[in-house]
Amino acid sequence: MLRNRGIAQLVVCGVTTEVCVNTTVREANDRGFECLVLEDCVASYFEAFQQAGIAMIKAQGEDVIGDQPLQQTRWADVMQRRLPRTRRRQGRNRTS
Repeated sequence: MLRNRGIAQLVVCGVTTEVCVNTTVREANDRGFECLVLEDCVASYFEAFQQAGIAMIKAQGEDVIGDQPLQQTRWADVMQRRLPRTRRRQGRNRTS
């Protein structure tokens, strides 16, 4: 379904970093998607688990950003290229 829409990159956030977030990123990666994890938008019950979960995601080669603004990442370019298509779609759905 995502591929049919031309989606190749995913922004991931959620709870239980070391389980749910990690599994989502790993499965997406196995299917050829690039993932960006927003460190400020994921959490765990224990700080040690949070740090381990983030370390595992980074070890998989995925991008994790925390205090770095999204505009300073390579993802800003990807998102900017997709924005005009999204705006066109939104304009088509409007009713006068």
